[in-house]
Amino acid sequence: MSTLRMLALAISSLTLTACGGSSDNSGSDTYPDAYIQFYNGSANSANTTLQLIEADDDEIAVGSATFADATGLVTMEAGSYGLELNWTPASGETATVRTDKVALADGEKTFLTMLGDFNSPELLTFKFSRDDTLDDQFKVAMLNLVNNSNSYDLYISEDDQAFSDAKLVNTASYKGLSQFQTYATGSYIFYVTKGGDKTVLFKSDAVTLSYETEYLLVLRSATGPSANNKLALDLIGNTTAVTTLEDVTSNAQFRVYNSINDSGTGSVFLGDLTATPAIAKLPFDTLSAYTEVVAGDYRVSLTDAKGTLVMRNGLMTLSQGAVKSVVFYLDANAKAAAITVTDSKTPQVYDFVFNAVNTIADYDQVSLYFVKPGYTMENTPYYVTTLNYASQTSVTLPAGEYTMYVVHKDNNNNKILLAQTELTKLVSGSNYLLVAEKEQNSLSGFKLTLAK
Repeated sequence: MSTLRMLALAISSLTLTACGGSSDNSGSDTYPDAYIQFYNGSANSANTTLQLIEADDDEIAVGSATFADATGLVTMEAGSYGLELNWTPASGETATVRTDKVALADGEKTFLTMLGDFNSPELLTFKFSRDDTLDDQFKVAMLNLVNNSNSYDLYISEDDQAFSDAKLVNTASYKGLSQFQTYATGSYIFYVTKGGDKTVLFKSDAVTLSYETEYLLVLRSATGPSANNKLALDLIGNTTAVTTLEDVTSNAQFRVYNSINDSGTGSVFLGDLTATPAIAKLPFDTLSAYTEVVAGDYRVSLTDAKGTLVMRNGLMTLSQGAVKSVVFYLDANAKAAAITVTDSKTPQVYDFVFNAVNTIADYDQVSLYFVKPGYTMENTPYYVTTLNYASQTSVTLPAGEYTMYVVHKDNNNNKILLAQTELTKLVSGSNYLLVAEKEQNSLSGFKLTLAK
């Protein structure tokens, strides 16, 4: 690979302000219009829509973004607009959480960032000129949304180089966007340190930057179980596809749900059975807390309360920053087996994202229904039509109360109710796991467990 080529950036080629007005830039042949993009940096937010309002009160929907996501880049006519940040509560009526104004100029990109408490969010506005002189080059800058007193430095190196070879891109204080720097397109590694310090706090995997455009890296606090004092870096281009770069130096986490009743209070081992168990004395039908381990590939085994081996040689791959759940169950041949699922790391506040696992071997597939008070399985909008045996699916539910059902449909499309939960209110901040399983002591022979 060629040596990293840093190109000097003329100050006059960049216009950067926080909460600014319009620009005198008249655009270019490549970028003759005004451009706008919205990023949601509010950790406890719902899916939020950016709406622009013209002078004649016509409304233009720029797009929607959940936390750590962005809209695509939208082309607009230059001018001044009102704006609203809206979301849709369970009532179905649109609610506005923030109003403001924004001025758009030709040849200029306006990058709006929502941050802080969603009940009263803050809105940052950054503006910079689109660069039509890039030739097999890209620009990159970092926006710091880590709410502490630190500034942070962003470094870059080619993908075959070490931090000692990395170059300082620039420094960003809280709510600040660093100046852009220009590099040749290619594959790079990004590093983050405290301002003026050389201790690496974050190292990304190699990422290919191949477009001749301006990239933004948003530095924020990581979310998910046991994410205290950890950093995340979101890579944003001009599409809705935001790439969250994982810290390759970070550990992984996993938890276990044991549905094998005969195991009693079991223990889970990673690798050698003579070692200390990773999770000890876990009662059946119980979801453990998360355990943090070094990233890697692990042989997973389960022993019963007497130390007798129940299952061995399960494989669990934990990449850097991964968060997973393992469900132990008995298969159709009454042999112990395990399903591993990847848990969501998004904050569970307005929307709950979790996995549903089907361990019922009596049927090839089942259906799931999530029913709010006042609704039935016939008219609920929240359901999973097909969940195969020994499979999992991701479920997203808005905050609220639900009764959850697992149902089998016969060849005549008649529904057989296998199990249901009590009416349950989803609790903010909880990482749920839903397991459909056999239960000899229940009237139906099955049960549906919502664990957290």
